[in-house]
Formats: sequence, C-alpha cells, structure tokens
Amino acid sequence: MCALVVCSNLESDATTVGRDQSIFKPYSFRNALSSTMTLPKNCQVALESVKYNLDGTIAVGRNSYIMYFYFGEDLDASEDMDYSTGYPIRIPLVDVPPNQVKELSFTDIVREIQSQLNKFVFHPNLRDLVTCSVKTDSTSGDLEGITINFDQYDGSTSTVPTTTKEFGNPALIGENAGWSYENGSFTTNGDSIENDVPAVALLSDKPISLNDGELVVDFSSANDANVEWRVGLSRYVDRQDNSYDIGFWPMFMSDAGSNEELEGPQPGRTKESGLMFADYLVCRVGDELKVCHTSGNSTYADTPTWLDVVMGNSAVADNYDLSTNPTAFTKVKFTCSGQRIKIEMLEADNTAHVLYDYDQSYSDNAILKPINQSCWTMYPVLSIARDATTNGQSLVVEDFIGCENISNHNIDNVNNSWYQSVQADEAPYGDTGAPRELETRPWNDEQEDKQTYNIQADINGSGAIDLSAKLITQQSDQYTPTFGANSKSLLGFPISLMSGVYQASPTSRLRIESTNTPEMLSTRTMFVRLENFTQETSNARQGNRSKIIAHLPRETANNKRIFHQPAERVYLDLNNSEPLQVNSFDVSFCYSNEQYSTNLAGQSVVVLHFRKSPN
Repeated sequence: MCALVVCSNLESDATTVGRDQSIFKPYSFRNALSSTMTLPKNCQVALESVKYNLDGTIAVGRNSYIMYFYFGEDLDASEDMDYSTGYPIRIPLVDVPPNQVKELSFTDIVREIQSQLNKFVFHPNLRDLVTCSVKTDSTSGDLEGITINFDQYDGSTSTVPTTTKEFGNPALIGENAGWSYENGSFTTNGDSIENDVPAVALLSDKPISLNDGELVVDFSSANDANVEWRVGLSRYVDRQDNSYDIGFWPMFMSDAGSNEELEGPQPGRTKESGLMFADYLVCRVGDELKVCHTSGNSTYADTPTWLDVVMGNSAVADNYDLSTNPTAFTKVKFTCSGQRIKIEMLEADNTAHVLYDYDQSYSDNAILKPINQSCWTMYPVLSIARDATTNGQSLVVEDFIGCENISNHNIDNVNNSWYQSVQADEAPYGDTGAPRELETRPWNDEQEDKQTYNIQADINGSGAIDLSAKLITQQSDQYTPTFGANSKSLLGFPISLMSGVYQASPTSRLRIESTNTPEMLSTRTMFVRLENFTQETSNARQGNRSKIIAHLPRETANNKRIFHQPAERVYLDLNNSEPLQVNSFDVSFCYSNEQYSTNLAGQSVVVLHFRKSPN
C-alpha cells in the first residue's frame, strides 16, 4: 500500500488569510477528512514535496547579526589599538531572548538597530540621540538600505545634582553616614560611627557633559577650617568586594604604588586620606594643593594607580599652600572638552587661575590622562575629612553641566556605562580584561612617550567631540577585538568599516548610510512537522521529542514562492502495530527551537507519502 496525501491551508495563493487568523494559517493548519482514512499497520511517512511563500521578513535569532561601534581615534594604516583610547563595543542588531526567534521586515530591523545603538552607544553625549531610518529611492520607493545619524548633546544648561550615592570602601558603607546633601551643599555632621573616616559621596543624577561640561565647587568652608577636602570626577565603581584594601577600586587597579612626589599618604589610598576612588581629583593634602589621576606606570607592574601631576606648567604654583591661600581661592572648576580636562582655581568673584590645561609639550608626569572609554561616564565626587570634634564643613556645588539628553538614567543599571557593562559580564567581579587592556595602553603609561601616544581630542569646528564614529560589520585586523561581526551585507554597507560623515545641518551630526541594497538573509532554517501522528524525531538542540519530518531550504530572496522536493525520501515509522484510523492531518512549519515560522503567507502545500514498512 502506498498513498499520497496533499495538505494545504488554502485553495490558492489568491485566497489570502493574514497572520494568526483561523485554523488555516500558512504556518499551522488542519485538514479534516470527510471520511476516515485507514493506514496499514507498520506504516511509514515521508515528505514528498512542499510549497510555501515567504512574506518578506527574515528570521533572526539571538546574536544572529553582530556589529561593533567604535568612538575614538581615527587610526591610520600604520597605527594599532595602542594609539586608541577606545574599545570596540559589541552590538547585536536585534534584541532577541535566548532560544527565541524574531521574524522581522527591514523596517522592523531598522527600528531594532536604533534601540540597540541607543542602548550600547555608551558615550554620554551620544546616548539616546541615535536615529535610524529606512533609506529608499526618492523616485521608485525601492529599498536602498539604512541611514544612521549620531547626534551629540552640546547643551549648556546648569542643573545642580539632587541625588547622591554613598561611594567608597564597601567595608564602611553604612558606617560612612555623618553627612548630608541638600541644594548642592555636601556637609559633614557628628553622626558618623567612625569620626575619623572622611565623608565621601558621588552625585549620581547625570554624568558630566564631555562637550564643554562644567563642575564648579566652593570649598571655602572646609578650607577655612584647615580641613582636607577633595573634589573630583569619577566613573561609578560598583564592587561587591568587602576586602578593606581594594574594595573601592576597579578590580584591575592597584592602590599600592607609592609616589615620592607626595609627602604623606596619597589621596584615596588610606583610611586617613580618602577611602575613595576618582579618575580625576583636586584635593588638599596637608596644606598643599594637589591634582591627581588614576594613571598607568609600568614601574608598578603595568597596573594603573594613583599618581599626582606636577603643576609646574600652570598659573598656580606647584605645591600651592592652601593654609595661607595667598590668592584667596574659594572654588575649583572642572571643564571637560572632548578628551581634555581643564582645571581652574577661582576667587570669590570667579576670577579664574589655570591649575591645569592640556598641552602636548608637557612632560609625561605633567599630563592628565585623556578622558577614555572607561571613564566616559563620570560624576562629581566629593569628600571632606573629619574627626570626633571637627565637622560641619561643606563643599557646595554651584554649577554643573551634565548630559540632559540621557532619558532613563539609573546609576545601578549594568548598562549605565561601558565600564559597568563589561564589569558585570562575569561573576563575581565581571570581565576586567577589556578596561585593563584599554587603560594600560601607552597613552596611559608614564614610562611611555605621551607626546607620541597621548594626543587628546578637543571640540572641533563642527561643535562636536573630535573623535571618529565607526560601525564595524566584519572582523577587522586593526580595530580589535571585533569577533563575530557579520552584518555588512544585511545593512547594505559597501565596506566593513564605515565612518561617520559630518552633515551640513546640524553640523555636529555624524551620518553612516548604505550604498548597496541590503541582502535579507534569514539566519534560521525551517522544518515541517506532522503534529498528530505517532512518528518520533529527536530534537537534540532542544533535548526533547519532536514531530519534525523534514528539513526545508530557505531562499535568500524575499517575497518568494519556494517549491522543494527532496532528492530522496526519508521515511519515518509511525510505530503502529495495528491499522491506524486517520480523521485529519495537522501540519506546521517551525524553527529548530520548535517555534512556529510565522513569516509565511498565502498558500502552503505539503504532500505526504505513506507506505507500509518494507521490513
């Protein structure tokens, strides 16, 4: 006995039923018989042929399409990543839950890419300002690809932060109360459990803008009382380590390197002098004014640590005496422009005196590190020393220009910054390999020639940060690491390394767009199932039994009618020891995870061949 059974959801493609309607879906349908069909015992089934129509969408799984975003120095052919302060950021084009599939049109994909870029473009001045649109021919309306715009926040609105985050050694979190913050005033009080522990807080509203963002803090209250104080800018270091020595430092950094330039303990290294981390810090150590940063020095096993900067090139004398304060400084001002930090000391009437400003000609130990990718996202950090009898002093934030473009800011979110995102990748402390590799490059090593490596970007003539925005869609040998990048054809890019081009209006906008027609290629193949019969297939990927009877081809073109007839039938036993009475045929199309392939349209036809087992 042999029999062919033709199953179909519709009479023809002209009879259309939309997605998810009735029991006659093109990807899942039932054909009921008007009279019972009897199959002999020990029967087998095979797929004879199949016809189906793709509806123009493609099937995308988790990590199916990958690109990398890079915002840093534009390297010439002779330069490698040692010259860069950036690190390629891996971006899945589509956010798909594990073991799931999304079926998307190109318009859907463009919408997903915009969401993903705004999630993973961590530079605070670009964040939430990426827009993507479908590019079409102005005459024919034919698809031409994608247009991606990177806008930059350059606002000058001053908003004094309102929220704080206790910041410092986790061993003392909760014991470092003893302070209040209100209307910009950070003030010590007598409530500390350990009165000799400096009060430390991070102002956690929005990160400082790196397009001429400013922080101005009045320190006169603490200075008049001859109390040590610290004002700085810092990434948020969220560590769960309760060890006393390094709990408040990035895991890969060291606070053990001594610095002979400092008399006494370094700021941030000991219980008496800081219990805090900062990327950049202006502070009173004893009676002296100091400028510090976390920089690299290969003398200390190539590990970034606290180093102070020799201020002999500034308008303020090196080791300026704050106890006598001859110029009557009352405030410190930070300005962040691109990768550059400018620090000024202000008199009460805001007369400014330059404490530090970048100059390529300075000696290596007189240059602050560039604002690199690890510390793109920085917040004001404040600290005042105290003891059992000395408190009541204040640091007052008078001016702060942050990135108001960031819509949903949550400093505890692992995707709040690039540093936090890579730190959270692996338990218990995350993947510190990326920031360690970045921050031990020659531009951050005082034993290297910073005049060669440490060229810090400023604000360019377009009013934007003078760094290059790139999308990397195939693995690059120069911009590394970019493992798994594979989205060049899908996006219609002519080359795998696409750089943003400044637009006429707004002049700070960088644009990347397709010049080739995108190739819509599904990354998941399909299978056909016979749902209501007794054949068994093992789906090893899922680890379960299945009703799959055949694997189907998937064309690269869209909106295509596909006919497939296997070169050889593969028969599956129905395992029926007695004749089998059949009233209906339940047929469906699925992916390897058994999820329905819902991106079919029109008429689907499945022809089955039944026979008695020859054995």
